[in-house]
Amino acid sequence: MIPVLRRHAGGIALVLLVMAGGDATADEPARTLALWLDPASRELRGEMQQALRSGGDFHLLDGLEVTGVERGGRPVVPARPTPGHYRLPPPPDDTSPEEATDVTIHWRGTLPARLAETRLRVSPTGSLLPTRGGWYPRVDDLPPGPLALTIHLPDGQRAVATGSLIEEREDGEGMTSRYAHPHTRDIEIAAGPWLPREREADSIRLRTLFPDALDARFADTYLAHTARYLAMFQRRLGPYPLDSFTLAAFPEPVGLAFPGFTLLGERVIPLPFIPHTSLAHELMHAWWGAGVGVDEASGNWSEALTTYLADYALDEARGEAHETRRRWLADLAALPVTEERPLASFRGGPDPAGRLIGYQHGAMVFHMLRRRIGDDAFDAGLRRLADDRMFRTAAWQDLQAAFEAAAGDDLTDFFSPWLTRPGRPELMLDDVTLEAAGAGFRVGGELVQRGEHAPWPLEVPVVIETTGEPVHATIRLNGHRSTFSLEVDQAPTALTVDPNHHLLRRLSEPPAILRGLTLDPATRVLALDETLTPPGRRILGREAETVTGDRPDNAPLLVIGTTAAVADWLEERELPTPPHSLARAGHARMWTLPDTRIGLVSADDTPGLERLSRALPHHGHHSYLVHDAEGNTLDAGRWEAERQPLRVELRP
Repeated sequence: MIPVLRRHAGGIALVLLVMAGGDATADEPARTLALWLDPASRELRGEMQQALRSGGDFHLLDGLEVTGVERGGRPVVPARPTPGHYRLPPPPDDTSPEEATDVTIHWRGTLPARLAETRLRVSPTGSLLPTRGGWYPRVDDLPPGPLALTIHLPDGQRAVATGSLIEEREDGEGMTSRYAHPHTRDIEIAAGPWLPREREADSIRLRTLFPDALDARFADTYLAHTARYLAMFQRRLGPYPLDSFTLAAFPEPVGLAFPGFTLLGERVIPLPFIPHTSLAHELMHAWWGAGVGVDEASGNWSEALTTYLADYALDEARGEAHETRRRWLADLAALPVTEERPLASFRGGPDPAGRLIGYQHGAMVFHMLRRRIGDDAFDAGLRRLADDRMFRTAAWQDLQAAFEAAAGDDLTDFFSPWLTRPGRPELMLDDVTLEAAGAGFRVGGELVQRGEHAPWPLEVPVVIETTGEPVHATIRLNGHRSTFSLEVDQAPTALTVDPNHHLLRRLSEPPAILRGLTLDPATRVLALDETLTPPGRRILGREAETVTGDRPDNAPLLVIGTTAAVADWLEERELPTPPHSLARAGHARMWTLPDTRIGLVSADDTPGLERLSRALPHHGHHSYLVHDAEGNTLDAGRWEAERQPLRVELRP
């Protein structure tokens, strides 16, 4: 069983249940923390009670000072070997050094307005105190345990924190909020000038904390979608692991998931697609990442699993799963060889190349696993993982064990290569033949996979189109080559390998998408006017050059300029043209030139270029994008390759 928070008639009581064979037990030392924070002055005062070993170390951020320490009710004076580093004195003679005793630490000081490396931010418009921000005493090697947390804020401020909301009350001095978590090491707190709105769904308290400008317009929409996703996810994965879930607004453009709450940027919340996409992703993290934690030493598996079970599952329900897989493979094909790395090496972070591997590549691995062991075993493995590891960490090996137990099969031959080898295989068809076979027909040939780290274990779907119904088959390809012979009753007309893009593979003829330019560190940014070097610098985060009249070499190239300047630049050069003209489409546009490594970005004015630079990260999977004067999308799409190497027309 897992630790849970249960409601009783008199309120919410923290009930700690023993985890069979797990870490959490009823006699775990609890940690209590009380915090007084004034975001306007950034003044903080805190008190933490925790069972600690004598001689143990703890750390505080510079600018904060310990004002008192008691052990067993008696004052002690910690040593301070270096700034921010404290060490408890040796124990009394009758106490074992390994014995933990109750310690109370008091501290106070002024927090910095911002620490970019930890995301710490303190401001009346929105604050975030992350667990690694140094704002509370961080104890070396502290094991997870129960947490009781109380936050005091001035009038006009409200808090959300790690765990379930127990109580929230206003008095003459401000707002007091209490949260509890049954088994955690980390503590996160956010605060802001928020209005609360809530509803109950499946006995879970759902809340939004939005500023006034967002509350009336968007809170009900977000609550409704959250309730729908919660029901969907619980049916598949089992109970949501806490008693409350809060969605809070934040001044910065973020999407961050913590145990019991999510922060979304104030500019992100109004975007019409967010309730249908990112919201589900952040709620799914309640199970994976914020619930079952990531053993970072083995790699971050939670983003891949969350992407597959939230983003992909919604696309699947809408009938868009094939397009999603196809888009993922096109994105991955844009990765330069120098940026390839094994899935197990992904730890998270903002690096675009790493995120493609950690999210899309990893999600495709889970898709292939589901097809191998079947839907029932796959979902049973997910529930087993949640039951066994909730509020504990899990490594890739724990995921493998959960799916093996559900499938009754050793999956080492699957997990080992897909976790440890960089890149993806490329498939080829060779020596395809068609001949009569009794009253029917026989299609034969050889299926080949190539790549620096091939072979991977593949169960390759193939479809034979006939004059009647199509015939589906699977070819097992564990080596570099596999000969196949397939018999059908009706005359075959075509053979296609993996037409629905179920395999994680390198596309033989990938579309020329904008992401190919943004991911390549060799891409040059060329501004057609010196005044455009600032937007040119922002569009890829690297310096822009002022272009000369020379024809570009083979290096990937992104040209930025006004509408007229880019159109003239193209006319002066003998370059391939796209399927339809874009040089003067709409108000602003960016596009790639097929069969080249060139992209163009142009607009009628500088604000249009600025909007394009902000849109590029979200439209990298497109070959072209056209905006109107307000930055709305008028047109977007991909240049698809005409040649299909994995499709062979069959004729008698």
